[in-house]
Amino acid sequence: MTSIHSKLSSRKQIPILVGKTMDIYQELNPVAKSLAIFTIMLWKLYMAYYLYYGFSSLSSSSFGSVNMNVHDKVLHAVATITANVSTHHTSNASSGHSNKHWFTNPIRSVMDNTHSDKDVEKMMKSQSVEGDIVQDPKHPALGLVPRHTSEKPLRVLHIVTALAEYNNGSRGTVHGEDRLQKVFIPVLQNSVQSMISDPYNYQVDVFLVLGWKLLPERRKLIEDALPEGVGLQVWDDATPLGYDRPKTDVKLKHVTRGLARQHRFVIKDKLMYYDLFTVFEDDMRITGGHIHQFLELSRELERLVEEAPDVLSDEDDYPKDQDSISRQLSKKQLKRMMPGFIRAEVLLDESKYPSQKELDPIPVDLQFKLEDGTVEEMMFDPKPCCHVPPNLGKMPPEPRGDQIMIWETAVKGTVVRKMPEGGTGLLDWVMLQPGPKNLKKDEYIGGYWSGNLGLYGKEEKPGAGDPRLIAQQGGWMATRAQLIEMHLHQCPSGFFPPYENDGFHQDGLTLNNVEFWSGGFSVFSGTKSGCNMQRIISLKPEHFSQHFLYHTANNKQKSLPNFRLLKANNFMGQINSVVKAAKKELLK
Repeated sequence: MTSIHSKLSSRKQIPILVGKTMDIYQELNPVAKSLAIFTIMLWKLYMAYYLYYGFSSLSSSSFGSVNMNVHDKVLHAVATITANVSTHHTSNASSGHSNKHWFTNPIRSVMDNTHSDKDVEKMMKSQSVEGDIVQDPKHPALGLVPRHTSEKPLRVLHIVTALAEYNNGSRGTVHGEDRLQKVFIPVLQNSVQSMISDPYNYQVDVFLVLGWKLLPERRKLIEDALPEGVGLQVWDDATPLGYDRPKTDVKLKHVTRGLARQHRFVIKDKLMYYDLFTVFEDDMRITGGHIHQFLELSRELERLVEEAPDVLSDEDDYPKDQDSISRQLSKKQLKRMMPGFIRAEVLLDESKYPSQKELDPIPVDLQFKLEDGTVEEMMFDPKPCCHVPPNLGKMPPEPRGDQIMIWETAVKGTVVRKMPEGGTGLLDWVMLQPGPKNLKKDEYIGGYWSGNLGLYGKEEKPGAGDPRLIAQQGGWMATRAQLIEMHLHQCPSGFFPPYENDGFHQDGLTLNNVEFWSGGFSVFSGTKSGCNMQRIISLKPEHFSQHFLYHTANNKQKSLPNFRLLKANNFMGQINSVVKAAKKELLK
């Protein structure tokens, strides 16, 4: 009898097949064995092809290459299989939509994100060569904000992240409700339509990052809803794998909070093909008006940067001095500023879901002094955020101003300041939204806190990262050059992947949640890997309401205690009281 030992030692060893796999191989019939060997040899040839052609082309390729090289093609094929990135390069006839425009720019794999900071610097330089920036001759700017014309429309990539196709019943939603058709598609359609219509006429493509496998018939619903000429690309089943609890987990699993991270790979992939990136959750309504407001204020900030001194005089008591309310700002400080937003909902039934009954002790003052010197009572304007066409999802079409509600900030966290004179005068008094912290003295931007009125007693100023006051936006927007500026100069741990430095753990999957990636903590806060960008909101009455974004699910009012629900009208009036107090302080 042949011993087991002699049988194992005498059998032919096949590369890669070891242990139990080798035992199974020995039991196969001759045909199956031949197929196994053929498969192994094919895989070896593929790896050799990839290593030889991939690395040789990598040494001579550039990020903005017009044609995909061999390295790109290999990575694109791998990404399509392993990351489920669904790209469409079909003809109009095969797509079944004669008026649809699918992505035509060169496709780089979202798996290929290993570019160094030197590569990013090259992107920044190549941008000016492409001629994307149309300068205003009266006020030349730094070039972070592109101007667009009818001949050269602004190119926008609208990225939407969605975790679930159907609601699970949590947080005030209806269990089993078709979220795709009731929320996702109506919001997407209306947002994109407003961007491409007059007076904005932006050129828009859509990229979806989904936490489920999108079936063809469900994808068709999205395609049919998008306006003509809008490109569509889908990365479905995009939830990353990782160790949810690295210290205890022994198996890889889907890290659902990491789905909100995936848009960073998309942005880096598409960086040189778009002027502006909007990155939001699936229930956030973003309009052409919001983009216009963001761009106009960003341009004004650039003008102020140009006119600002490189450094300020070194004063030992700054930033504690009262002059910080209106003190000159340096280029370094102004470069950290960008327009911000606040999420809002429409109160659906105040008998069931009333707003807060007791307001903070700051008075509500809706009397505003206009530029011509007259005083007029002005209310919060609900149109920019929350007026929608009839029968759009579950959204009431024309809510009143006193129906608009916020829940993620309040006057207690408000700091106001007067912007330096200069530019076109577009910016006057602004609100500094919470978030930045752990700043050096020459980076700190001072202002007047609402608590300085003395109405909060001995209470201290809330922390910069207080989740009840930080006003998570449900997303953010930025131009290409703003993103590169943040990556190279503002974000200590970088903005683009890979996330391999000390600021991140497990490629950014450990601890970092939805609020970090899409809510704004990574961009606007001073956490370990935060960028500390300072959001501002213009406090001119005609500007204020344009900083509010509609959270169309309207479910926060059903799941939060009513003392968190603050009417935007009251918020506007309380901030006006703080500004008037700050102006009095300046006269002392």
